[in-house]
Amino acid sequence: MKPADIERWSEALAPQRLIGGTVPDPPGPISLEAGYLLAAKGADTLGSPAGWKIGATSAGAMEFLKVSEPIMGRLFSQRIWHDGERADLSGDRPAEAEPEIAFLLAHPLEAGDDPLAAIGEARAAAEIVRPSHDEPFRLGAGFIVADNAAGLGALIGPPIPLGRLSEPETIAVTIEVRGGGRCTGSADAVLGNPLEALRWLAARLGRIPAGSWVLSGAMARAIPLDSPAGEGELTLDAGEFGKARLAY
Repeated sequence: MKPADIERWSEALAPQRLIGGTVPDPPGPISLEAGYLLAAKGADTLGSPAGWKIGATSAGAMEFLKVSEPIMGRLFSQRIWHDGERADLSGDRPAEAEPEIAFLLAHPLEAGDDPLAAIGEARAAAEIVRPSHDEPFRLGAGFIVADNAAGLGALIGPPIPLGRLSEPETIAVTIEVRGGGRCTGSADAVLGNPLEALRWLAARLGRIPAGSWVLSGAMARAIPLDSPAGEGELTLDAGEFGKARLAY
């Protein structure tokens, strides 16, 4: 495989991600670092940068992907949704949703600094994911990170008091598709505490700017958003903290 071949193949990734399309197999294996380079090259066409998403935040997920640490992708402001909004999720295959904890940074977070001190808001959230290939796991972690770690967008839900992050096992988020699937996740499923995912990201990047959104990782397995286009509704229920809904 020549570098030019993979470059040509990767030019289709971002356009297909925007329309929910499908790319063919790459012309050869993609290493993890090569995947990150390809993702960075295509990022400008995906929208206005809004932050980061973190994936593979459990020992089982890392083992499944054959990686030694979490993975990351980007968030874009055009696909960060709030309660009552509508998202266009049309595409070749249904998108999926995962319950998460999202952070909005009030201050820059440098590698090695206390992540809690940088957070302005913690929110219950649902990440919307969809790979650009029918068999992303067969293609490996390098393909997955090149494909923005399957990240499509996020529903930002109700605020969670920062003090509750010291007891992540008490934070539960349920997501449910009207007439479809339902799952509940606990925040301690994310590296023991979502703050640890934020700490990892700062170490990986060196610095996370103020104003960034960060999705800390899936708290439960994804559920399909398989309602007909224009007829679906995803409900996020964070119990005592409140709810949020996204039409699609």
